[in-house]
Amino acid sequence: MANFIDSVLSVFRYMGNSFIETLANDVVSDDELLYRSVSRDLRGYSVTESTVRISSQAFSDRSRCPSVDRAKIRDHKPEFTLKSPNDGVVGLIAKDVRGIAETQNDSKGQPICVYKIDVFPRPTEENPSHAQIEPSPEYKNSTPFKKVLEKLACQATIRIQNYGWEIEPPELRTQ
Repeated sequence: MANFIDSVLSVFRYMGNSFIETLANDVVSDDELLYRSVSRDLRGYSVTESTVRISSQAFSDRSRCPSVDRAKIRDHKPEFTLKSPNDGVVGLIAKDVRGIAETQNDSKGQPICVYKIDVFPRPTEENPSHAQIEPSPEYKNSTPFKKVLEKLACQATIRIQNYGWEIEPPELRTQ
């Protein structure tokens, strides 16, 4: 697999920055499948007797803009999204992510800001499928971001229940 990735990267490098710029000007369509690598080591999911629950930690991000990979640019091969062989890959649908809206209230419970969530292509030379889940406007503090993370985790959990993992973590494959 490493040779394949190196070959793909060399093609992208040959194509130059204009290819990356073209991808950056692209739009993530509503029906696009998005991949996210999830690690149990980082408390990305938990397993009970009969269910798996994705944790908000699975989408945690220092910049408050969780990264995802666009499946169509990854040729629908979630294995390229794995950060570690011990991880799993979950899927989200862009339209569902865009359906998230989070309201921030003041101390009296009055709405002061509504955050609309969107998915934007943010390709890099190393990962042309890279995209980010971003708010508009930017978060004023961590509280609404944490609530958005919970909603992303819920969407991922529901998708696993309905369609399964994109890549099931190794520890679950034997059960």
